[in-house]
Amino acid sequence: MTGSGSFPATTVQLAAWRALYRADALLVAALNEHLRAGVGIVYVEREVLDALHRGGGRLRMGTLAAELMISRSGTTRLVDRMEKCGWVRRESVPEDRRSTWAELTDEGRDVFHRAQPVVDAVVATFFGKHVSTVALKTCALALTTLTDANRGSG
Repeated sequence: MTGSGSFPATTVQLAAWRALYRADALLVAALNEHLRAGVGIVYVEREVLDALHRGGGRLRMGTLAAELMISRSGTTRLVDRMEKCGWVRRESVPEDRRSTWAELTDEGRDVFHRAQPVVDAVVATFFGKHVSTVALKTCALALTTLTDANRGSG
C-alpha cells in the first residue's frame, strides 16, 4: 500500500471506513470511561489482561504485541506501566534469552475478572437493539476477513 492513487477507494469503502472509525471511537471511549470508573483501568490494559488470560496466563512479548496489533515498543511501555501496578510481571524465557514472557499475576487476573462484566455491559448497551444479530454476524465476518487479509501489510 503506497497511497499512489492507482487504486482509489470507492465511495462505499470510504463510507464503511468512516462508519467503522466513528463506531470504534465511540465504543472505546465508553469502555475507557466505564472501566476507569469501575475498575481503575483503561481498555488497552484490559486487552493486555485478556490476551494473557486467553494465552494461558503468559505470552512472549512479541506474541503479545502481535495479539494487540501494536508495536513491540508500545507493548513494552504498556507492560512496563502494568508491571508497576502489579498486574503483570516479566520473566526471561530460559530457552531463548532474547525473549521475555509477560505473565498475568494474581492481582492482574482479579482485575481482568472485575473488568469483564463492565466490558460485557458496555458492549451490550452499545449494540443494544440498534443492530440485528444477523447484521452483527455479517459485520463480524467482514471485519475478521479484513483483519486477516491485512494483518502485517503495513
